[in-house]
Amino acid sequence: MCLQSGMDNLFASELSSFSQWILDIGDGKFFEPNDGYAIIEIPQELLISDFNDPIHGIVNSTYPNLMDQCNNEEYFQCRAILASTIDTVDEINDFVLSLVPGTNLFIIVYA
Repeated sequence: MCLQSGMDNLFASELSSFSQWILDIGDGKFFEPNDGYAIIEIPQELLISDFNDPIHGIVNSTYPNLMDQCNNEEYFQCRAILASTIDTVDEINDFVLSLVPGTNLFIIVYA
């Protein structure tokens, strides 16, 4: 997520709400008390639901117009895909690199 000055008030408000939601999850403020595991309902508007392949869906959602932006450093600095396993990281990286001509571009996906 990229925070930018000059954004409109609606977007700033949505970004603030989303940021607070993420912080509340991290602080364990949902579904208290629990034994370290909790079910967290993700709002429908945050889900990527229009896809056939989940890797393709999340890459297209996170990196729209990838081919037009592949030389734009700022484009990549404002985006990230988080993955829970190194296998998923490798799968996402392999997919993204297969889209980009040449081998000089590396997308880092943090687990």
